[in-house]
Amino acid sequence: MASKGLHRRLRAGLEPILGALRLLPPGVNLFADLAVRLPHYRATLVFDVGAYVGDSARQYVRGFPEARIYCFEPAPDTYAALCRNVGAEPRVRCVNLALSAAPGTGAMVRQGAPDCFYLAGAGQRRFDRADAPLAPVQVETVDRFCAAEGITHISYLKIDTEGADLDVLRGAEAMLESRRIDLVEVEAGMNPANTWHVPLEQFKAFLEARGYLLFGLYEQIHEWPTGEPHLRRANAVFVSLPTIRANRRPP
Repeated sequence: MASKGLHRRLRAGLEPILGALRLLPPGVNLFADLAVRLPHYRATLVFDVGAYVGDSARQYVRGFPEARIYCFEPAPDTYAALCRNVGAEPRVRCVNLALSAAPGTGAMVRQGAPDCFYLAGAGQRRFDRADAPLAPVQVETVDRFCAAEGITHISYLKIDTEGADLDVLRGAEAMLESRRIDLVEVEAGMNPANTWHVPLEQFKAFLEARGYLLFGLYEQIHEWPTGEPHLRRANAVFVSLPTIRANRRPP
């Protein structure tokens, strides 16, 4: 963890950038929104579930300068690329696991582009080709992984598992119920005709019942397959009630 002096120097170096970013409307830049709306918040541990080849991990390295980052990627080839890209970062740990609602052995459906591979039988997605190539993977839950690693608190839980995001949350039930996760990011469907992603309404119902409220919507993507102007999906970020209370500004 960075010292207080190092943190002050980092903040001083970032202030001109953050000052410009504060002029952006909410929903454009996550880190600017966190700096403005949760000004006292400091992330110390990030779970990047579905880390792919490390693009999001690089963002977290820059945006959360004090945080350790666990990158979970089950697909063997993609995991190897992830390790090559970010494995040398001192605050990054690459983990060759799928996270879901229950532990065991699963199969990754290697159909389409590598960033669209998904866990067979999980979430919204069901593979529709009998000859779809499969790769065996180990599956764990967030709760069991945290217990095994002695992790008692997650600052930021990002999930991008191609329609199985709600299953990952179900595997984090204990951490969520006790609000030991500050912020949760999921890839949510915004169009009822989108059968790939879990609808935003389901995430809201699940997380609001556990003391999480919608913080913002990011990377809003319109209905590109049909060219229609409405939203297809977005990254929805939820924040816990204790995190909100801890960052309240005095009246």
